[in-house]
Amino acid sequence: MFVCLKNIFASDAFDTIILRDYATLSPQAQEVFRHVAAMEASGIHVHRQLVIRILNIPAQSIGGLLDGLTDIVHEWEHSSKLGIFSWRCRHHVIANIISKYKFKDSGRLIRLFEDVIDNINPTYDLEIRSLRQLCNTDGGIPRIPDLTVQNRLLAKMISRAPGERVPRHRLIRNLIEMRSFGTAQTEIRLFEKDFGKEGPVHRYSIKLMIARAIYTEGIMTDDRVAMLEEAHDLAVTGAARFSSNKHILKAYGELGIEYYKLTGSLEYFDEAMVLLKDAEGRLGDPQITQIIGNFTRRLAGNWSDLADDGIDDEFTLEKDDTASDIDDELISG
Repeated sequence: MFVCLKNIFASDAFDTIILRDYATLSPQAQEVFRHVAAMEASGIHVHRQLVIRILNIPAQSIGGLLDGLTDIVHEWEHSSKLGIFSWRCRHHVIANIISKYKFKDSGRLIRLFEDVIDNINPTYDLEIRSLRQLCNTDGGIPRIPDLTVQNRLLAKMISRAPGERVPRHRLIRNLIEMRSFGTAQTEIRLFEKDFGKEGPVHRYSIKLMIARAIYTEGIMTDDRVAMLEEAHDLAVTGAARFSSNKHILKAYGELGIEYYKLTGSLEYFDEAMVLLKDAEGRLGDPQITQIIGNFTRRLAGNWSDLADDGIDDEFTLEKDDTASDIDDELISG
């Protein structure tokens, strides 16, 4: 009933109900509740051992704590073989409310993420998936406005789980957005040395060359065109190798737009549209149809249609670039 009313009226006044409920708990129960809520809101799969590690709770105290959090935090058996018991707040809307008020300060949120990363066990698939979600959920690392801080947390993740690809994807993306082109290129080389060629990072190679062409200061127009031609070589290779990867095809379309701006030629744009329309017919993905429509309107000068798709601002977090979508990209190459 609470969640329904909260969603219908979208009023912060309903938050008071949960905050009063929180205030009635013991200090130790409050500490557990706010940490479980914040981790859940950040995309982390919370479980008993993770909470024990982060809060240094004696194992023998868990039963009493859960009794004090009856109908507030639920526990169920995730894996009897591994002895993992998952924890979850009664509803994700309530978890978001507690996280909003109890971790409003960015410093406190950063410390929580540091604690989670430092206590992650990379041998558990459950905790590795939590790292991926932490990279991509709106309430996770992207919630921190300072990209330098984000990169520090991502570096900790990479150090903790060097075989995990998603934090490296996010780090490369951030470096491109920060226009740290040399460092981004180095990270791409390191990634390809460790993991070989793959779709998501090939897409970032294309984006990197486009960004260099747009933002590098003090160079001539023909130098910018040469950079876009280099990006075109990457786009052609990527489209041939990862023909079902809509993100690479979208980067190809972005290249076509930027090439048109500099040269007046639609050659690269037309190539991208042919590939996108072919993928639209083969895959039946409605997002590809949306991408085609947005690029068409963009070429016609209707820039306002593009804000919701992440195409007008190529280096912002795209709504379709979630952890599960990245997993799909890895599976399909």
